[in-house]
Amino acid sequence: NDPIMKQIIKVSENYKEQPINAILVNNNITPGISGLEVDVDRSYESMKKYGSFNENLMVFKSLTPSVSVSNIYDKYITGGNEKNQVVSLVITVEDYSYIENIIDILDSKEVKATFFVSTDIVEDSPDIVKLINDSYHQVELKSDDYNIDSLKKSKKTIKDITEKDIGFCYSEEENLTILTNCSNKKLYTIIPSIKTSNFPYSDVKNELKSGSIISLNNNTHTLRELKYIINYINQKGYKIVTLEELIRE
Repeated sequence: NDPIMKQIIKVSENYKEQPINAILVNNNITPGISGLEVDVDRSYESMKKYGSFNENLMVFKSLTPSVSVSNIYDKYITGGNEKNQVVSLVITVEDYSYIENIIDILDSKEVKATFFVSTDIVEDSPDIVKLINDSYHQVELKSDDYNIDSLKKSKKTIKDITEKDIGFCYSEEENLTILTNCSNKKLYTIIPSIKTSNFPYSDVKNELKSGSIISLNNNTHTLRELKYIINYINQKGYKIVTLEELIRE
């Protein structure tokens, strides 16, 4: 019966945004988008201290989609939700070359990328993992098949260095072995929507769209064209984010 509470309840429907479910097509899943609604109790507490109804003190809470990527691991993720206007850069690391140079370019552009580091490098040269992590980029594991034993070992090595659990597996195409092994460990399996060649800038320019996962190799071609790729993505109005943020609902 409090007039403040009555007014909150009256206007709360005006603010409600329904969540959008994740999209399932065959073996693929596209993340959904969380909704929004007024947290009536917390809004009331906030306004009661103020002494009257004030829309600027409205408190909100998110609504999770009923079909959510957050608990589905046995599908391939090939991109983010196109409505979010974001894309991800994925750097595959098979050797030590150019890592520092690529990180320097990313940092100069204030861009965060996701690095998939091969199991050999993780175990033989953990300093590479530390270098990537210390630059605040996302570190993930790259393996041919994500064998359960090697996955467990490298997963622990990465966590010991970064103090974070890995969350993703990488595959160039549909691979049931990778999907099964990673799903069992509650890891998402991504398949890049743009796989770049020796001319990565042209590949990105021809195929870029909102939600794209762009795979770049750790090589001279990426080093040569990375800054131009970033500039082009920015010019198209997309924000570059890590995979973790790309799939966030």
